Amino acid sequence: MKIVQSVGIRSLAVSFPHTIRTNQYWQQKFPELFQVNPRQRRVKLSEAPESKESSATANGIDLWLQELTTYLADPFRGSVNRHVVSEGESSLLLECQAAQDAIRAANLSPDQIDLALVSSLFPDTVGTGLATQLAERLGLTCPAWNLESTCASALIALHTAQAFLQTGTYRHILIVASHLGSQAVNEADTLSLSMGDGAGAMVVSSDRPNRGLMSTKIVPTTATIGAYIHGLAIDAQGNPRFQTSTGDNASSLGETAVDRVRQCCLTAIKEAGVSLDQIHCFAFNTPTAWYASVCAKALGIDPAKVIDLYPLYANLGPVFPIANLYHATMKGKIRDNDLVLVYANGAAATAAAIVMRWGDVGLGSRIPPALNLSQDKSQDKLQEIAQLENPIPLEKQIERQIEKQIENQILPLSIEQPVALFAETPIKQQLEMADFDDRYRILVSYLRDWLTNSQQIAPSNISDRDCLATLLDSLMAIVFRHRIETDLQIRVPMENFFGENTIQHLAEFLLARLAVAKIINHNALENVFENAIGNVLENAIAGNSHSQLDREIISL
Repeated sequence: MKIVQSVGIRSLAVSFPHTIRTNQYWQQKFPELFQVNPRQRRVKLSEAPESKESSATANGIDLWLQELTTYLADPFRGSVNRHVVSEGESSLLLECQAAQDAIRAANLSPDQIDLALVSSLFPDTVGTGLATQLAERLGLTCPAWNLESTCASALIALHTAQAFLQTGTYRHILIVASHLGSQAVNEADTLSLSMGDGAGAMVVSSDRPNRGLMSTKIVPTTATIGAYIHGLAIDAQGNPRFQTSTGDNASSLGETAVDRVRQCCLTAIKEAGVSLDQIHCFAFNTPTAWYASVCAKALGIDPAKVIDLYPLYANLGPVFPIANLYHATMKGKIRDNDLVLVYANGAAATAAAIVMRWGDVGLGSRIPPALNLSQDKSQDKLQEIAQLENPIPLEKQIERQIEKQIENQILPLSIEQPVALFAETPIKQQLEMADFDDRYRILVSYLRDWLTNSQQIAPSNISDRDCLATLLDSLMAIVFRHRIETDLQIRVPMENFFGENTIQHLAEFLLARLAVAKIINHNALENVFENAIGNVLENAIAGNSHSQLDREIISL
């Protein structure tokens, strides 16, 4: 029997820009995104109901929305800090720094690297990838390939490297991933709040027996095609850049998140011959502040075992697997012989989970700026940095304090401005019982009530002719859509919440969809009834009709 060579990570390294961007940057540059009209009365946002199911078996979208709800009142959706490139920094520079550090930490020289697999997500140059430029900068003499699977790229590269190493084709493979999210999104787009920059690298080689990669599960994520829209834009210097924004299929990210993490992780665990409770550390990619919690609850695991870097870096895309493992090892969360599960979900690409037993892994010497800040003084230091980079005049500070007090104030509802948060009769039943001419009014009232409650503004400030895009960001649109689909039991395409669509347009669409659903259900019921009559008549002719129900149907 042929013994399969163990393959494991030999070294890890990361590289982050030195500029840390806090939420204050957007508050100063785009104050209109966070202003609240003082004349608007505020109402309290009701909490999402807890699922009666255990979190490990709860419906996927319900679990995702339940964790999201915690952050809906925060305009930054849980984002705190991001490292962003400044003048003189680039994707190639960050990749080069991380790669050099990883090679040194592996006690190798550049000429000992046999293959480089590089993933550059949203690089600052438009082209086919940075693999060959990086190889030249590092002085590599081996092949260098661009590999792309969005946020799962690093794990797909690791799986690819394992196959080459086990066949003996190569001995030492360098994997590099970078993400320049801050450059890929318009700063006025709220998606930019979650985007950070950074790079990571790892060297993969043969490992000791009973160490290294144990199992891998990779699945396609084609259901999320259209969740993001990518194009080209011209920056302030006249250079072309990639630019991304949320697409009409953005809701698929939440709808599929739980199923994907369960499918990948549970299969990888089973194939590795271990159990979830034996895993010492879980490393999930965290494109949002609530993603780590979603994954932990989806699997029913202890949150203390999960490494969550989102508060430090926001979304790092394909860099997360490397950064998570680096930080977990640096903090002593992973030690020799520990079992580790790494998971990443790439939109419109693949999702992957890898189970490995940790071995001797060298760490790069380039300590991230975030780790240099002491635990108890990090927030004060970050605020100090923000103040130095973006000083705010005293009068502006006072004005913002007043606005914040108004924003945080929760006023009681007046008799003149009632908001029906929970109707005694379900909305679907109300519509079925109402006269035809009253249905539009009832449905518009239902939609406005949800919007006034979720946006915490008075009903008098919302008209049925208001564009939904001015009232909802992409996350709130997903929540709104799920509420409507649950209450009315019909499917609603996300496109109805974007563009020039108003509350009136949405109400008219819903009424039309309900009418179609009623006709379909009526026809289906008629078919069932006709089949039942046919069966009864056959029994009667054969002399086999004995039940009271059969006799009553025949009498009809």
